[in-house]
Amino acid sequence: MSTNRFSWPAGLQNSAFNFITSEDFGYELTILGTGLNRKQIWTLELNHDETVYMKNRFERYLTVDKFGAVKCESEELIDDGKFNIEFSPDGSGRWAFKSEKYGTYLGGNDQKVVCLSRKVSENELWYVPMARHPQIVLGNKRRKRYFGLVGNEVICQDRIPWGQHSIFTLEYHLGKYLIKTSDNRYLRKDGTLTESKEPGTYFTLELRVNSEPKLEGIAFRDDEGKYLGGVGIGSQSVTLKTDRKTITDEEIFQLEESNPQVVFVAPNENNVSIQTGFGLSASTDQESKKEIFQIEFDNDTNKWYIITSEYKFWSVSPSNKIEATSTSRNPDCLFQFEWLCGTVAVIAANGKYVGIQPNGQMTAKSDGIGAKEIFRIKLINRQMLIVKGDYGYVGKKSSSSKEPVYSCNKSMYDVLELEHGDKGVYYIKGDNGKYWNLKNTTISPTGTDPEPFILEFMGHCLLAILAPNTKYINGEKSGGFEATTQVIQKSCLWRF
Repeated sequence: MSTNRFSWPAGLQNSAFNFITSEDFGYELTILGTGLNRKQIWTLELNHDETVYMKNRFERYLTVDKFGAVKCESEELIDDGKFNIEFSPDGSGRWAFKSEKYGTYLGGNDQKVVCLSRKVSENELWYVPMARHPQIVLGNKRRKRYFGLVGNEVICQDRIPWGQHSIFTLEYHLGKYLIKTSDNRYLRKDGTLTESKEPGTYFTLELRVNSEPKLEGIAFRDDEGKYLGGVGIGSQSVTLKTDRKTITDEEIFQLEESNPQVVFVAPNENNVSIQTGFGLSASTDQESKKEIFQIEFDNDTNKWYIITSEYKFWSVSPSNKIEATSTSRNPDCLFQFEWLCGTVAVIAANGKYVGIQPNGQMTAKSDGIGAKEIFRIKLINRQMLIVKGDYGYVGKKSSSSKEPVYSCNKSMYDVLELEHGDKGVYYIKGDNGKYWNLKNTTISPTGTDPEPFILEFMGHCLLAILAPNTKYINGEKSGGFEATTQVIQKSCLWRF
């Protein structure tokens, strides 16, 4: 299959708020799902003519026939599975999917999915909530730069999205999205910010792909039919607001997951920093751009790239020094993390452990882990944390109990707050302002005093959470979210 097709994971929800569901057996389709979980997630694959294919988690494509029957059995891209998207003009954010071959619209009512009608009614309009992590960085396709919060505006200026100010949260509300900044304000269509959800802060989302010039990405439309884009001249004065009712390359956005950005605290309690000549030394207590590094996971090797704000890569030199001089990925730039209950040992590409010299210089010379080879990693760009597992988001369980506990199979998330503690620990607050407390093995946001949790980075935007009982928080299909596991397994990994 083509690798250049733009993909977007989403659910298809009808006017009765039920989702098209792909069952585990027999490729059966129902429309009974009430939450957006694995069975309800579809990957929309767009062609350059803005037609779309839809596939389920088994890589099977949705198809229709001349009798209006809808199936999900095909492993190939065929004309029976090709749809045109029509965005509803009523401002509801709903989409209609028209079979390009038969001219009929995908519909769903009661329990059955059909494709019979040649007109669009309520039964043929679908809410399409996205099924990806809502914390993103927002890039402009034409300018090749990213937006970030600067004072009271969202400005397009960063070549690399750097720091907490570059992260936005997309809040979904029945077909529409709000764009929330890192300081918990909402973007208005006129480019100003507000602390409340109000008219002018809601946008509908559209997928757009054009071939000349090649543009693919997301467009946001306001309640007047205008599209969000960068408005201004030059690279330092471009403000995010709505301006035009037509889409150009200025209105096409990239929505990307944000890699963790961290500070490495060395054994001498100083932060690792870039020095003159791109050498690395643990010699300061500052947390400027020189001390903040992005860590990017390499799936092929299960190792990490460590990258500066100038997009230079850490590497080990022939003299075993750790430097930040490489401008591209290569084997010398790969590092391995060994987690040690709140601290980490780092192995360079030469197979030696990274440590510090008496003058603070970083080298990779040691065959074992001693006091000089133990670091702490401090997460900088996630003051607010949203956590998702295999079965859904982490959120408080609906219960008549007076004491709230968490479930990991929610369709909506709770926003958690991270505070840094001593010795590599974190204190986590629920959205009620109370700290996470461990009660037996259950996590409850009821504490007035913080308890220490440890975050261990395990993959691309994946972490494991070690609780105060020295066990990892495990997720269960039933929603169980408890600190019960001594060894990290797949159910202990959380996307953030």
